[in-house]
Amino acid sequence: MLRIIKNIIWRLKNMFNKDSGLVKVWVSLILSGIYTYEQCPNLSNLKTIVGDVLTEAGYNITQTA
Repeated sequence: MLRIIKNIIWRLKNMFNKDSGLVKVWVSLILSGIYTYEQCPNLSNLKTIVGDVLTEAGYNITQTA
């Protein structure tokens, strides 16, 4: 039972990856200037993955609006 709970917790913490639709949406919204990186919700690992994709694209995630 403990193993199942640990597996569920791990999956929730690592819900998104670079190919996730929500990650792609947020990256496009940020790159188009509609939102800033700071406005990306801190949902599971979404903001971290979005930050990784933006950094790989040459976007400075520390810049302010």
